[in-house]
Amino acid sequence: MTPMADRLLAALASSGARRYGGEVVSELEHALQCAELARDGSADEELQLACLLHDVGRYAIDQSLVADTLEATRVGPSAQGHHDLGADLLAPWVPERVAWCVRKHADAKRYLCATEPEYLDCLSPASRQTLRIQGGVMSPDDAARFAEHRWVRDAIALRRWDDAAKVAGKRTRSLDEWAPLVRRGVSR
Repeated sequence: MTPMADRLLAALASSGARRYGGEVVSELEHALQCAELARDGSADEELQLACLLHDVGRYAIDQSLVADTLEATRVGPSAQGHHDLGADLLAPWVPERVAWCVRKHADAKRYLCATEPEYLDCLSPASRQTLRIQGGVMSPDDAARFAEHRWVRDAIALRRWDDAAKVAGKRTRSLDEWAPLVRRGVSR
């Protein structure tokens, strides 16, 4: 295992004690559910890795360095920029596509709200709150530009799994069972 893979697995393990924003699951439960949904949806290993690590900017970075906490909604620190922080952290260690999907999973939510009006109704209250602070619904021009990217379908799939990965008590594979994927996908 690489030192960075060790660090990421340790950060994920420690995130099990932290509530995932205003949701009913921990950061770890959310990550495991998201990756499990990707695997069940026949995603390849890169996309599964992106799903497992998509919120790394929320739990693997000193939270005093990031955006203000939204205490009233318990959304937590870094809601605004956790996607960029996580992608920047991962970029030297993972395939470009993994880092891009991590970076764009918040934009995928903004895009879906712009292109599928019913999508907003499916968001949890905490996710609606973060939508506002992440820039709100994309403009038609921004949505058109976003849709042109070669990995946009992957970011949208990650986003949909992200939204569905908030089920209290849902059984998933353990973090130990996901460790080989992290070892294969994280270099150095």
